[in-house]
Amino acid sequence: MEDKNEKKIRIPWGLLFNLTIVALTIVLIVYFIFSEGGFMDLLSSGLQISIIWLLTAVFVHLLNIALDMTVIYLFIKQTNPQITVFNALVASMTGQFFSAVTPSASGGQPMQIVALSRMGIKASNSTSALIQKFLVWQFTMTAYCIVAVVARFSFISQHLNATMWVLSIIGFAAQVIMIIILLLASFCKPLTTRVINLFLNIMGKLHILRDVEEKKKSIDATLTSFHESNKQLNKNKVLLVKVYVITAIQMTAYFLVPYCIAMSFGINCNIFDMLCAQAYVSMVSSLVPLPGGSGAAEYSFSVFFSAYFSLTTIKSAILLWRTITYYGTIAISAPLAWLRNKNEPTDPEVELDTE
Repeated sequence: MEDKNEKKIRIPWGLLFNLTIVALTIVLIVYFIFSEGGFMDLLSSGLQISIIWLLTAVFVHLLNIALDMTVIYLFIKQTNPQITVFNALVASMTGQFFSAVTPSASGGQPMQIVALSRMGIKASNSTSALIQKFLVWQFTMTAYCIVAVVARFSFISQHLNATMWVLSIIGFAAQVIMIIILLLASFCKPLTTRVINLFLNIMGKLHILRDVEEKKKSIDATLTSFHESNKQLNKNKVLLVKVYVITAIQMTAYFLVPYCIAMSFGINCNIFDMLCAQAYVSMVSSLVPLPGGSGAAEYSFSVFFSAYFSLTTIKSAILLWRTITYYGTIAISAPLAWLRNKNEPTDPEVELDTE
């Protein structure tokens, strides 16, 4: 007979998930370094790698991060003029770090709100600013993907297999649907509320969701904040133009990393084709709900850039790309992400672990 005092063993699913992702990451890194045609083979092949171009790849990615910080600074400064560039840097690094280590980048914005609260910025103000930033980012990313589809579809489609065709269609459809949802939420809140409430009621009747009314209140508050944020953004035309231009440059800087890596290998390529290919890679890898799109990012890169990199260089290119844009980002953002502000948070709505 089972001992009543015996404690049930609970599986820490969160820890198990994190360990699985770490294991997957280590396996991928080892594979790209030591497998046939990997980085070790590239080093022994005698290929002259341009350090200047590799440093340029690092620079354009750092530029991407600097511009992300700039957009945060511009948005927060609307309601909190006392914010400093260093405050914005900490907020940006916090977002970079937690977006990289959480599924679907879900931890980025919540932890940025926490970080900004430690600087004395109200959660309502930071939430509004980050919603505005997300809106600009989503519109710019969709525009980039549309340009990539229209301008270089025939070229890129030649290198798509059946799997990537499906993922590309789903990814592009997801971008379009997101824009439609954002437009409805921005300019037609009553309709958006009715549609969401309909789905919540269905989920409640199917016993998929509990506390339906509480969820409705929470979503309505978020929609209201989103709606007001968009109205404020549209009123400030100068800021609107400024952040869209900066965000477009930011994406371009990020998308330039594979081009710089190709040039470091002595591979001559069309810069616009490379930008479009990277837009496709970002679109597809964002569909995978794993930290950093692990696995999907590497696979989509190998498919979309197979036209440029040979069998002897593609694995090394993937390793360098992920090291600069993902592993490197985690390394440089971690110290600032965990930085503690000496002042206690002034917003009681934000609960923080100060230990």
